[in-house]
Amino acid sequence: MEEKKIILVEDDPDHADLITEVLGEEGLENEIILVRDGMEAIDYFQELGIKWKGQIEYKIKLIILDLNLPKIDGMDILKFLKKNSKYSKIPVIILSTSSDQITINKAYKNGANGYLVKPASYEEFVEKIKILKKCC
Repeated sequence: MEEKKIILVEDDPDHADLITEVLGEEGLENEIILVRDGMEAIDYFQELGIKWKGQIEYKIKLIILDLNLPKIDGMDILKFLKKNSKYSKIPVIILSTSSDQITINKAYKNGANGYLVKPASYEEFVEKIKILKKCC
């Protein structure tokens, strides 16, 4: 059986590399698909909707979504995913630099399954990513 994929929507190449590396070191065997901006994310999900028809939720295990993205904001992507029946059951974890409680509340109101604030230090960042491993 085909392993479920993890979709990582992250525009910062250093953060994307670190997330991918830490998840790999933690023994995660799922394929990680990197999408680098909001428009690319919407295009990617729409393409999957056509390609996989009703099978999307069975092929994607998790979406890790940054909020501060170029072209289309991550919150708008979250709304798109959760309002569309093709994607609404896929867990979405927000991984953002924003620790603003209003933003966090808005993310949960829009259907986020979890919210992690990106810490400033490398060590703390690695620990946060290890938390994501538990979702997978």
